[in-house]
Amino acid sequence: MKTVLGLLLCCFASLVVAAAPAMPAYVAVPVAIPSGELTYENYGQHEFTLRDKTEIHRGKHWTVFASYTDKLGDDPRRALVAFASAMKKGGWDVVMQDEPRNPPLATFHYAKNGKDAWAEIEIGEQAGIRVIESGLPSAKLDLAPPARSGESVAANADFPYLERYPGSRLASTSDKEPPFLVALDADKEPVQVASGTVVKDYLGPEALGGLELISVYSDALQKAGWKIVEEASGVSQGDPYLTAHYAKGTTDIWAHVHSRPGEGYTLTVADAGAERGAARIKAELDRACKVPLYGINFDFDKSTLRPDSDAAMSSILQLMGTYPDLSVELAGHTDNAGKPDYNARLSDARVNAVRGWLVGKGVNADRISAKGYGDTQPIASNDSPEGRAKNRRVELRKKNCGKG
Repeated sequence: MKTVLGLLLCCFASLVVAAAPAMPAYVAVPVAIPSGELTYENYGQHEFTLRDKTEIHRGKHWTVFASYTDKLGDDPRRALVAFASAMKKGGWDVVMQDEPRNPPLATFHYAKNGKDAWAEIEIGEQAGIRVIESGLPSAKLDLAPPARSGESVAANADFPYLERYPGSRLASTSDKEPPFLVALDADKEPVQVASGTVVKDYLGPEALGGLELISVYSDALQKAGWKIVEEASGVSQGDPYLTAHYAKGTTDIWAHVHSRPGEGYTLTVADAGAERGAARIKAELDRACKVPLYGINFDFDKSTLRPDSDAAMSSILQLMGTYPDLSVELAGHTDNAGKPDYNARLSDARVNAVRGWLVGKGVNADRISAKGYGDTQPIASNDSPEGRAKNRRVELRKKNCGKG
């Protein structure tokens, strides 16, 4: 269980130290608020303690620690009473006031003059004052859906389908070799959906908090036809993030948005559809006789194809249609979790499900065979989640390849 100090550090890690707007005038406290130490984010959140429950509120977010002993004395319980009295005079309702608590804490609600605000005051060595003025992010993004896999991405420009957050600037672009991993199920190991990524780092804007970034991108991506696969933006989340997937036909793109509180954010994109282009796969089959395909995903411990596999399956279908003389074996592979005989049966059932899907779409059954190899042919170490994800794969093998 996290300590109180740990929780405070975690929560304040997500705040942006900026030229903060002054605490709202309707916040009535009996001590001076040190503006130089005020932290602010345009859209943040806090979990407020009520009498018998807690509630999370979101909106403009101010936090400050203020000295109180010179004016109110060094008894924190008496100080809390003084704070509560001042807030009530300022028009706030006292929702909860717990003086015996250590440290003493009070929660307030303000609903006047078109404002809906919540405040929490905790009295320790200093008075910790947190205020949320309820509302929605002011920034908006209007994203265009990806036109196709393989769209050109210039190093000095945004992704054509994933524009920068308003007010930020592009700092760097890089190609990365580590594979794109996604946790499709919260309590299961991640799967590999692509072999490489393009990473763009952005700076600013000032006062951009992680919650605001993730909320705006989540809304914009969904409106553009993406599916949010992972999202972490809770109160204790120090570096909020989301993962999204866009799939239409053979267009298959994965995106990861990751906040770097106080600095900016990172956009990471894997164009899985481009990796599985028909000409590219055929060239690799001619060269190496086999090629691993990622993005063909199954329900846990089953041979049922997941809906997010459709784009990868469509790529194989396109390959077989583009090269009508091509015949392949679908080779199924697992990691080494579980018993070998079980892994062999599972991998065989899975590649036969892939074969059945392709035959059902019109591919001649004589052109496709399927065989499960279980965990007998790893291409990476099984000692890490990344290695196990790489080993769990469907492989295309060109028949009669390399034979005289």
